Amino acid sequence: MVLYVSYECLLPERIANEVCPVSPDLVIEIISPGQTFGQLIAKAKDYLDAGILRVWVVDSQARSIKVFYPDTSPQTYMGDTVLTDSLFAGLELTAEGVFNKAGIPQK
Repeated sequence: MVLYVSYECLLPERIANEVCPVSPDLVIEIISPGQTFGQLIAKAKDYLDAGILRVWVVDSQARSIKVFYPDTSPQTYMGDTVLTDSLFAGLELTAEGVFNKAGIPQK
């Protein structure tokens, strides 16, 4: 799991070696061997219920990124479809670009 917390949410006096006092803006779950997509969908729902604004489920087998939102249906990004999000101004990426950068070969 990877978490992202924006600087705007953190207090300036926050001490780096303490537990983060706020919920992350984004959680990224990467499907591992032995995990099912259904298990991660349930986790995504739990994260959203806890107030996290975005959850990405990354599936290297399907070469896809599924983005879960608190107020709308999830969207799946594959290939060269550009993933953008108003929560992360200026972010533009593709699933294919992510997998290529990570060195995950196509099957």
